[in-house]
Amino acid sequence: MIYVTGDTHGDIDFSKLLSTKLMDLTEEDYVIICGDCGVLFNPSEAEDMIEMYSSLPFTILFVDGNHENFDLLKSYPVEEWHGGKVHKLSNTLIHLMRGQVFEIEGYTFFTFGGGLSIDRAYRKPGFSWWPDEMPTDEEIEEGIKNLDKYNHKVDFVLTHDCPTSIVDLVRLYTWKTIKPVKSNEALEIFREGLTYTHWYFGHYHFDRRLSDKFTCLYKNILRILPKENE
Repeated sequence: MIYVTGDTHGDIDFSKLLSTKLMDLTEEDYVIICGDCGVLFNPSEAEDMIEMYSSLPFTILFVDGNHENFDLLKSYPVEEWHGGKVHKLSNTLIHLMRGQVFEIEGYTFFTFGGGLSIDRAYRKPGFSWWPDEMPTDEEIEEGIKNLDKYNHKVDFVLTHDCPTSIVDLVRLYTWKTIKPVKSNEALEIFREGLTYTHWYFGHYHFDRRLSDKFTCLYKNILRILPKENE
């Protein structure tokens, strides 16, 4: 089984992963976090956080958000997993890198993390904020290259931020000041010409299906049904 949810921020929003509907899952099942997993955010707590997440009965997959310690995250070796590049923090805690396509339970998932910290002016670079939160041209190019392999058709898109074309919709439901930045623009590049069933993202701290194609997640945990049940 595959479930998808929004930001967990280390231990701040971890409790939703203890939902009773998830407790019968096994390591062969997946819960995907749409960014700001935050396990490595505080280096002094990282080991305990990894142990806490890894103690869950299922496997956690996550795209990176803006509140990640990218220095620590990138210190893990890059591995190949289900067709795409990952960082394995443990056997059951896996970072899905940007611009990858993964094949999981018969579905294809395109992943692309990153987003803007609107409070970065009050944060310390390399300590509570990392410029790596913004995508690079190389990551965008890799995403395009990997989508080319699938003729720009995937089942699901998993991101932290949203594409520029739906920023106006997001503004209706959040207190955050949103001005399109490179993370939005990169995702818009991918959206144009991409065929997909649904796009899930986090970042904005509300739960709402914005259209037949886009859902913003925070607290909600949604199951992706097996294909035979679609």
